[in-house]
Amino acid sequence: MKRLFLGVFGGFCVVIALIGVFNFLYFFRLHGIQEELVCIDNIAQQAQEHKELMQQFGQHNELFDHIAVAGPRIRSSNAAFWEHMRASLAACCGNAHQKGFSCTLSENDSFLDKLERSEQQIIAQAAVLGFKEFGLVGRMREKAHEVESGFPRFKARLLMLRRHEKDFLMRIDPAYHLKLDDEVRQWADEGTLPPAVASYAQQFDTLSSAYIHFFESRPTGMIFSWNTQFDQFQHRIRIQRSALLKASFAESDKARIVNLLINSAAIALALLCTIFFTRRFSKQVVHLQQTMEQYIAANYSHSPDMLLKIPKNEFGKITLHFLQLTRKIKADLQLLEDRVSRRTRSLQTKNTQLEIQHREIMDSLKYARDLQQSLLVSRSKILRSFHDADVFYQPKDLVGGDFYWLKEIRKGKIDRVYFALADCTGHGVPGALLSVMGMNALDELIDAGVLQPADLLNELRSLITRRLNTHEDKRYDGMDLALFCWDRKTDLLQFAGAQMPLWILREGQLIELSGQRMPIGYTFFETTAFGEQTVQLQPDDRIILFSDGIVDQFGGVKNRKMGKKVLRELLLKHANEPSPVFFSKLIRQLEYWKGTTEQTDDCTLLLLEPGVKTVRSVSGHRSSVAGLPVGLST
Repeated sequence: MKRLFLGVFGGFCVVIALIGVFNFLYFFRLHGIQEELVCIDNIAQQAQEHKELMQQFGQHNELFDHIAVAGPRIRSSNAAFWEHMRASLAACCGNAHQKGFSCTLSENDSFLDKLERSEQQIIAQAAVLGFKEFGLVGRMREKAHEVESGFPRFKARLLMLRRHEKDFLMRIDPAYHLKLDDEVRQWADEGTLPPAVASYAQQFDTLSSAYIHFFESRPTGMIFSWNTQFDQFQHRIRIQRSALLKASFAESDKARIVNLLINSAAIALALLCTIFFTRRFSKQVVHLQQTMEQYIAANYSHSPDMLLKIPKNEFGKITLHFLQLTRKIKADLQLLEDRVSRRTRSLQTKNTQLEIQHREIMDSLKYARDLQQSLLVSRSKILRSFHDADVFYQPKDLVGGDFYWLKEIRKGKIDRVYFALADCTGHGVPGALLSVMGMNALDELIDAGVLQPADLLNELRSLITRRLNTHEDKRYDGMDLALFCWDRKTDLLQFAGAQMPLWILREGQLIELSGQRMPIGYTFFETTAFGEQTVQLQPDDRIILFSDGIVDQFGGVKNRKMGKKVLRELLLKHANEPSPVFFSKLIRQLEYWKGTTEQTDDCTLLLLEPGVKTVRSVSGHRSSVAGLPVGLST
């Protein structure tokens, strides 16, 4: 039996070898065509991805501001893409010529140069246009804001001009341009047109011409012209691919005919061998089948009669191994089913418990967030004490360790406002617990008659240390805190800080009152009594308080901490603008700095405007720092 098998096996090997040689000869050429197809498909895919990227310029969006900032780098990247595309086309066509195929893509060098120039012009024009902060749009918006702030009495007319401007930018309809021009012309005829509005209208005219030239859906439009050229380039790629597909189909037809002949001969030989072996082994196969049927009918159990009928050859050995294997499989399957059933029930129970626990924890945290929000002083309450106030409060988790606190005292000749911002150790639930303790402690101390900021910090440190520490256990939890007292009769501001500063924005400069390098809580270092700093408030002074989550936030181009230097630059950049606009731009800049980076800590920023109405002289006050430049304090 073994010799027979070896002879048949040798004959099949010879047939298979002949088929393999033929297939190699034909498939080698087919493989070359397919390599060229893969090369062309890669070029087509890269071209389509680049086209989709460039089609973003078809809509006016933030990308235009980004290009205004990083234009040279983007143009360099675009030039590198076309250089890579030329190299890919050259390599693809070179391989095609070596393998005897025609290639028409090498004729596109001048066409590629034209496409590249069109894209470079689009990128350059996008930088000129801008979106919000840069380019023609940015300058026009700045002029518009300047006019709105300088001429509030023309608010209705200015809103109409801005509406025409926005309609034009959204629809690219010259009719809105004409409406804006008519409005400005009518205003000029009345003789009340401010020069700044005329300058704004001129800038809008310049923007309108550039905008239409860029987005116009005509052959003269830059985007439309580039899109037409790129479609022609992709059409040439498709023509080359179609030619390669035709060559591949032709080779496949030749291979199919010869394969059919050889395979027919191989099938005939296989049929003859099959008939021969079927007749030889059919009896033993039928015997083996009957034995297996008896085994299955006996519920997978052996019987003496069954074992006697098993032939003593290779088929008999296979039968014995089969019987042994099936019995073992049956036992193992039963064992595995029992084990899986037990583990499934256990996992279902644990998953149910975990879901219930997770839901309970999240519900508790959300309720704790609502409670903490209710404990914080509201903006409306702050506005009853200050002329204007803006608050940015953003915990890292649902609850946070930052809190701000306000207390008014009007008793006899005393008319004071106490305000504090604190950053407790950690964040989340531990920080929230400390913040509640801090607010309650400040209320208790004020009610007990402690009215000086330095005394408040000293007593607060003592109170927090007693409540958190025992003789056996020392905890280093606590808080950084900035606290000031504003006497509304004398407009004196008394400040005391624990590792947290207070900034005053005055006439385009910052006055910084630095906190002492001691926390509110237990510490290894030597502690001394907190001191006070006094400032005579002036009209238009704005008080700025912030936690370290603002300056420790990672972000920017280099993904580094913001630091006080960057925050100071942002404050001075918009120092001369009204408080709402100033605070809004400041928060936008902070969000832009953060970007997609994860928030590192609780963030709080407060802008308070006392609204002092008279200028008071600075005299007779201890440690006065009124009017000092940034970085100087007592």
